[in-house]
Amino acid sequence: MNDETKPEILISGVPIQKAGSRNHRLSILLWGSSGSGKTTLAATAPGRKLLVNFDPDGSSSIANRDDVDVVDFSASGSAITEKFKQANTLGLKAALDDYDTIIVDSLTSVQALCLEKGIAGVKGATVERPSPGAYGTRNALTLQLVMNMLRMTGAANKHIIFIAHEGAPVTNAEGLVMHISMMLGGQLPENASLNFSEVWALSDTGRERRIAVRPIRNRKPMKTRMFATPNANDAEFKSPFDADKLEGEGIAEWYGKWVDAGYSKIGVPK
Repeated sequence: MNDETKPEILISGVPIQKAGSRNHRLSILLWGSSGSGKTTLAATAPGRKLLVNFDPDGSSSIANRDDVDVVDFSASGSAITEKFKQANTLGLKAALDDYDTIIVDSLTSVQALCLEKGIAGVKGATVERPSPGAYGTRNALTLQLVMNMLRMTGAANKHIIFIAHEGAPVTNAEGLVMHISMMLGGQLPENASLNFSEVWALSDTGRERRIAVRPIRNRKPMKTRMFATPNANDAEFKSPFDADKLEGEGIAEWYGKWVDAGYSKIGVPK
């Protein structure tokens, strides 16, 4: 019996498929310092984009793009976090047919709303002294948003990009920098990044903007399935997209090369 005549096998209602037959949409977590070009790089993703904005003035850097629309939750209070629990998160499912990529900016602001929600639900908890229960609510709600958005966009075969800000360096007793990570509390940097195919850290040296796709210079976490990084020099590269002029090669071009390569790893931009 050949593959064409072989009856379809369902496992709990889900068909068995060849590994190469599934869709490879992008799921990216971009993080970095202010001004490093996170939002402008995200806006280079394939097709038409919907920016789900939680940051005040978060969309100002891409105001001149005609391929990005914005739904602005930056003035919303913590009550909106109840909608993070819904499978149709924030009611966005109705808009998915009109867009190729969904961008959430930023996960750091989302976490702050979730902490507000946690503080409000714990007697005696304050912004200055959140309780363990408030932190637990923060972590659970933040991860619910991430997981529900990943599931919803995955089912619709849409690309998804989350943006997070860079946190303060973690130092030892001697003041030496141990590591630098996202501005997310507790285990959220590691837990949130587990379910993304790409986790990239962006930086601005003052002379150029750079993208790191593997841990480097005390920064973590980062990972990639798209780019080949056989040595340390390939872990970080100059961004070929000029965030000031809004021109140059970006995520859509890299994705196209990855697809053309049959989803085998491609070289980093030079």
